[in-house]
Amino acid sequence: MQIFASTPLDILLQILWVLVFPGILFITTLALLWEWVDRKVYARMQNRIGPLHTGWRGILQPLMDFFKLLGKEDLTPEKADGRGFAAVPVVMLVLSLTLCMFLPVVDVNPSMPGVQGILSFEGDLILILFLSTLVAILIILAGYFSSNPFGQTGAARTGMLLVSFEIPLIIALIIPATLAGSLSVSTIMNTLVRSSPATVWLLMLPFIIFLITSEAELERIPFDVSHAETEIVHGWQVEYSGKKLALIHLAEDILLVYSAGLATTLFLGGPYLLEFIPLRLFSVDFATLAATTWVGWVYYPLVFMLKSAVVVVILSNMRAAFARWRIDQIVRYAWRVMVPLAILSLFIVQVALVYVFPMLGVV
Repeated sequence: MQIFASTPLDILLQILWVLVFPGILFITTLALLWEWVDRKVYARMQNRIGPLHTGWRGILQPLMDFFKLLGKEDLTPEKADGRGFAAVPVVMLVLSLTLCMFLPVVDVNPSMPGVQGILSFEGDLILILFLSTLVAILIILAGYFSSNPFGQTGAARTGMLLVSFEIPLIIALIIPATLAGSLSVSTIMNTLVRSSPATVWLLMLPFIIFLITSEAELERIPFDVSHAETEIVHGWQVEYSGKKLALIHLAEDILLVYSAGLATTLFLGGPYLLEFIPLRLFSVDFATLAATTWVGWVYYPLVFMLKSAVVVVILSNMRAAFARWRIDQIVRYAWRVMVPLAILSLFIVQVALVYVFPMLGVV
């Protein structure tokens, strides 16, 4: 596990990593950027323009929407659980930021081989799954704290989504961990990028499963029945306004960063790209140059953002291509299609590891 260093300079660097880059400031900026990308792609798929006037091509519109909500009146229902109602946005934002701290964006610990997250230890994948489940449970509590029937209906639907899609999501994440022989997100990524190209084929189906289940966990179309405006007004968010709603929307954007980043880390090679090309600069191979100089602090985040942007575009296309499903259709699809597919994918990986790879001499 990464431990804060004892020297004042190292402590200052750790604080800067957490607060600025690749920590809270970087994650928040990326969240607003991905919201803009998502809205532009979604609009183009529907023959619209999307955000246009605020900033270059509307790139500052998500930030302005956040500031606008901060200035709105903040109301709490008379019959709501006041403390729980007020705590939900803050806890949701903290959990989403904490999840992003495990994403390996840049090499913040030179003493450890490979790119590492700000938080990295053996078994952190289990903690990530636990925290992501806490977010879903928090959404359920948010609906019940509001004491609004529409909010409680949205919360109940969130519970059904949680039960239905958590299993295939967890199995999809277990598969790269099985191939790498580790439960550390950073170790899984650094191991898989050095493994045989045969593992790429084994990760294709889990990657598709992860994208679909992530769309459901993020409550995006076609899985947005938990806060469907045309059915239950605004679901579990119906009573939230002002600063509370601003924090909730920001937390949802950060969760999009987390989902796209986790897909990039476990299935797309993380911030590595040119390392797979025999490229030499200044008589040094590029991988060594990026790992030992300032080049890595520019190169790794750019590659990570590029791959994450591809995932966001895929999720945006899914959001535009399908209409909202009914809750019974979603639950039926999860148990009859996604769970069997996830189990089948895990079975294929186990057969390949135990029988096929040893027979072919694949490491």
